[in-house]
Amino acid sequence: MRNLKRGVVALLIFCSGIHLSGQEFEWMGGFDSFLDNREYNSIGIPKTIFGSRVRGELGASLEETHRFRVGLNWLYEFGDQSGGHLPDVTMYYQYNKDHIDFRAGAFPRLNLPEYPRTDLLDYPISLLSDTLLYYRPNIEGVYLGYHGDWGYQNVFIDWTSRQTDEDFERFIFGFSGMVRKGILYLDHHLMMGHFAARAIPDPLFHLRDNGGADFNLGVNLSERLFLDSLSVSIGGLLSLDRIRGVDDGWQTPFGATAKFSALYKNLGMSGLFYGGEGHTFLYGDPFYRLKQYGRLDIFFMPFSNSNVKLKIDLGLHFAAGQLDFSQQILVSMTIDESR
Repeated sequence: MRNLKRGVVALLIFCSGIHLSGQEFEWMGGFDSFLDNREYNSIGIPKTIFGSRVRGELGASLEETHRFRVGLNWLYEFGDQSGGHLPDVTMYYQYNKDHIDFRAGAFPRLNLPEYPRTDLLDYPISLLSDTLLYYRPNIEGVYLGYHGDWGYQNVFIDWTSRQTDEDFERFIFGFSGMVRKGILYLDHHLMMGHFAARAIPDPLFHLRDNGGADFNLGVNLSERLFLDSLSVSIGGLLSLDRIRGVDDGWQTPFGATAKFSALYKNLGMSGLFYGGEGHTFLYGDPFYRLKQYGRLDIFFMPFSNSNVKLKIDLGLHFAAGQLDFSQQILVSMTIDESR
């Protein structure tokens, strides 16, 4: 209790000193609720994720270039009477000027300071599953991005588990980006996860490296048609998996992908098809274990602005000779000192 009081006093002193030193006080509050019902019988893991998050940040910025934030992000899954999840700590520094965005600390996986809100890491779910956003809202590490009219490039490292006598050492690093010229674009994503041992040596344990890469060549026809957005692409998907001391080198399955997305006013549709070898993505969508997989999403967004968003999505999954379904209702609200 004494430590809590000291923390509150320190925070008040910090906030009062912001104006004295010519800096700008900032705050942000948000609420996210999600119903994600996954009837995935073809791969044997039907599941429903149903809960809400509340998040908040306090901090300061200097000339809108340097930013420091601290806060909490707490998940409550409905039906969990124990409360279940401890709050995730948010605490990071950001440098954002001209074409550079650098962040260090524990920072949101979503690009919250920017509007409209977007994913900080725009990775396909084949490599990084969307469940990360539900259960691990923050990246804990370092991010560096560079962007311009030509596109963007970024690198990151996310420390997912610190080594102790009981816990494994685990982290993810990646490199991704997009280059565009007229209506053409080329995007790429590389992600690798490193799974190391506990602090107490185990002679039966083997280090593991797992990840993958993809590339997509596409056309963006958003400015050529009456639709708000339309893009089509083809590409390739590669997985990389190695258990050191067990596997004879890297396991490198490969396959081809085709994707499209379209949006008109509040109604949208997106789809993909994968064909090739089955993959092992420890952080990715399990459907890519199959040699063929197709997905079609039809979604409706009754409203979508800088403060509040609502998305209702029906997903059709064509896998293992049968049709699976998923349904999503996603609500998000964000307010800050300027709204």
